Amino acid sequence: MTAASANIGQGSLPQLSGKLLWLYRIAWCALAVCAVLASVLSPLQSPPHPALLALRLVKSAVLVSVAAILLYRRQRDPVAALLALAFLAWTITSSFDLAHDLGFAQVLDRGRFLLFALALPLFPDGRWQPRWGPSIAVGSGAVFLIGVGETVGLLPTHAFLPMAIPCVLAGIASLVARFRASTNYALKQQLKWVALGLIAGVGLILCARAGSAASIWRRDVMPILWEGMFQLGIIIVALGFMVSLLRYRLFDAETVITRSAAYATLTIALVATFGGTEALIQNIGQNYLGMNFGSISGGMAAAVAAVLLSPFHERITKWAEERFQPDLAQLKRQIPEMMARLGTSTSTRGLCEGALPQINDAIHATRSALFLDDRIVGAAGIALGQARRWARESFSGESASTKRDQGDVVFPVVLPLRGAASSAKEWLFIGPRPDGTLYAREELDAVRSILPAVQQALVMAQEREALDAAIDRRERLLQAEIVRIYARLHDLERDRLAVNG
Repeated sequence: MTAASANIGQGSLPQLSGKLLWLYRIAWCALAVCAVLASVLSPLQSPPHPALLALRLVKSAVLVSVAAILLYRRQRDPVAALLALAFLAWTITSSFDLAHDLGFAQVLDRGRFLLFALALPLFPDGRWQPRWGPSIAVGSGAVFLIGVGETVGLLPTHAFLPMAIPCVLAGIASLVARFRASTNYALKQQLKWVALGLIAGVGLILCARAGSAASIWRRDVMPILWEGMFQLGIIIVALGFMVSLLRYRLFDAETVITRSAAYATLTIALVATFGGTEALIQNIGQNYLGMNFGSISGGMAAAVAAVLLSPFHERITKWAEERFQPDLAQLKRQIPEMMARLGTSTSTRGLCEGALPQINDAIHATRSALFLDDRIVGAAGIALGQARRWARESFSGESASTKRDQGDVVFPVVLPLRGAASSAKEWLFIGPRPDGTLYAREELDAVRSILPAVQQALVMAQEREALDAAIDRRERLLQAEIVRIYARLHDLERDRLAVNG
């Protein structure tokens, strides 16, 4: 009771318990049964296209699975409860054509909207942030009542959908405001996953609704496309929320966003290039040659798009990485410059102290170490003495291949500095992520791209250290020789004085 009161005082929803928890479980079970029945009975309503039927079944399976996972893993979380009930309701309503007179499905769709609109400003920890979050809840409740009134015939208006869309967009804006104001890295990663799901999913849903309303294309083809986009958008929204709430692979958010943005931009660029080139060839043919190229223009446009595929992909991928993965972009740009600068003036330990922390920060590694000449010469995220003790215990008397296999136990990633075919004992050991998940390919590729610069700087530092050590030995020998010469002269002077005296 005290904890619940404290949560309310802090502007957040309390954890579900007691009768409220049992009410949630009962509502979940009832909606789950209805969702399964709706998925089974949906083909009987009006036999859809086989592709749409398969997509609807996949959508239903994904939403019910997400709701079940949220019930099992986050049973007392009020935000997870709102989303789980919303996804079950969405499974039911999206299995029917709401344009028909289905009063129950339409009322349930309004309830699904309210649950989803309430979950957005409360996501992910149940706190009303930003401060204008409660106003979104009030507005969404009013829109819900208007929608129910329209459904049951009490209101003659058709304002629910035009008013519901701004409520959802306001909820998304609250997530953006919370992301900008937060300094919690894990929370920001959660919001990135949700943003990815909402931008892609809601974008597909709005495009599907707009295309379906326009109905300017062939009715035997385009309705299938619009419905497919709608069902796919629902799947993407649900998966984005599930991954975020379960905190699964939080550190891959930037990688997924980068790939998605790159592929979407590349697709748009290629489609625009194809369409523009085809139209240009057709216009030139008609205006100057007086003929219609027909299919030839399509083939030439496809050829131009194929030629531009590689440079488009390279430029767009680079732009997406700079925009959504700035840590990796800075790593690949700054480390070689820093190694070239420090290689001529810093020791191997100094190089490690400069490079390893940046590598850890860029790929979110817990620790890293550099292994040169059968010993650890630098470490970050772990004490150097501890890393050296681990190296002695793990590597003593073992071959190079066995060392690498044993190194994987503590450091899951082992990268050779001189290439995989080299037998040189120069490796970069990288520890696990905080959540224990594997690294993305882009992250490891970024680290591999800087290893030649690190290896070259280490070679320069080792050569300079060897030269400095040789000079020190030579100076010590010369000093010892000078001491002996002085002693000899002292003895000779003493003997001369003794003879003359």
